[in-house]
Amino acid sequence: MTLQAPALRVRAAECTDLPALIALDSVAADDPRRATQIGQWLTDGHMHVVELDGTLAGYRVQHRHFFGEAFIEMLMVAAPLRRHGIGRALLLHATSISAGTRLFSSTNQSNASMQRLLAAAGFVQCGIVHGLDEGDPELIYRFDTDDVR
Repeated sequence: MTLQAPALRVRAAECTDLPALIALDSVAADDPRRATQIGQWLTDGHMHVVELDGTLAGYRVQHRHFFGEAFIEMLMVAAPLRRHGIGRALLLHATSISAGTRLFSSTNQSNASMQRLLAAAGFVQCGIVHGLDEGDPELIYRFDTDDVR
């Protein structure tokens, strides 16, 4: 008997995804402002989702508001599905659609899981911003698609 790997598919988010996006977001469960924010990201057309065997498993928000450069503002994976390649699939998709340009992202210093994910996907830390979250600096990462191995 052969085991099949789960099928991952990255696609543009659609308006009908809103309830599932809110349900998988760990912050939205405690903060209704996040649900509104997810709706705005969706309306703006800056979201991609990943499906695992047809079920939404995570999302990525990417725009060009970071000094005109591509920037991953948010990457969220449903808590029970973390460490199953969902985040990596979203990052790899981001690097593929940003070919020939620089791509940035950031995460809090306390978010070691995201730091490991970014490093594994070829992002390098290139800066730090203090004062956004008291006592938890924001680490800036860059992936230069011209340097793809």
